[in-house]
Amino acid sequence: MKGNKNMTKSKETLKSFVGEVVNEMIHNNDNWVKMFGDENLLPATNAVTKNRYKGINYFMLAATTRDKGYKQNVWATYKQWATVGAQVAKGSESTTIIFYKPPMYKDKKTGNIIMGQVNYSDHERVTGPIMSAASVFNVAQVDLSNSSYKVEEKTNTQYSVANIDEFVKNTGVKIIFEDDTSCYYQESKDLINMTPKAKFHDTSDADATQHYYATLFHELTHATKHKSRLDRRNQFEDDSRKSYAYEELVAELGSIMLSQHFNQTKTVRENHAQYLNSWIKALQKDFTFLTSAAQKASAAVEYYLNQQSKQRAA
Repeated sequence: MKGNKNMTKSKETLKSFVGEVVNEMIHNNDNWVKMFGDENLLPATNAVTKNRYKGINYFMLAATTRDKGYKQNVWATYKQWATVGAQVAKGSESTTIIFYKPPMYKDKKTGNIIMGQVNYSDHERVTGPIMSAASVFNVAQVDLSNSSYKVEEKTNTQYSVANIDEFVKNTGVKIIFEDDTSCYYQESKDLINMTPKAKFHDTSDADATQHYYATLFHELTHATKHKSRLDRRNQFEDDSRKSYAYEELVAELGSIMLSQHFNQTKTVRENHAQYLNSWIKALQKDFTFLTSAAQKASAAVEYYLNQQSKQRAA
């Protein structure tokens, strides 16, 4: 029974969050991305493990941090806070995150049930990945007076443009500047064409440099679909238009994550608005349109971050 309640809670959490995203898209149009924070917000991080939350949790926790006015995007479960001597304040309202329990397999010889990686010839799958829910609390809800945990303040000098250029170089993605009228990723040639930086302009929302990098992050996310990287296929084989809109959402979410990672304002592409109605319609019918896109965007960002370590070690 507990498992069923947990799954119900996780589904209700996702449906509620997707509803909030749809409302932001409808009422704030291009500004809907602001619900996930801005350049002053660090990626959602677990206070104890130091790991960043991924997939849909990245975006749900960022939105909650903004809505609640929390200064830090740092989280942990009640038990995790206790391990570092911190005490969640009495009466604090928890925030729900989603995770998946791994598939369960039965040993064909012994009948024993196990989870995780197995020899598939000796085991048969009993259950698939099971969606579940957990409760976390923001550092603002916690008494740290007797805790070993120290809040890490973000500074404006944490990242620089030089760091971004180094990051882009280490991705190994070919970037050209031959077509100065548009920016795009061409999968057949596995390259990105960028309009030269000089073609970008300051606006009331951000400066030209921030517009440039937000666009580049968008195209870099597209590039992870190549067979040599994550080999991301069309999500909807029978609906090319829906698949195209879906891939654009993946790229936008990836751009949000990379912009925050590098302390940059996430700006919106000029053709962003043309996808809004498609996204709204899709999200109203199926919340997994967003959750799966978030997972793929997260995987794209993690892929490039892992590439950085490999390049530095080479």
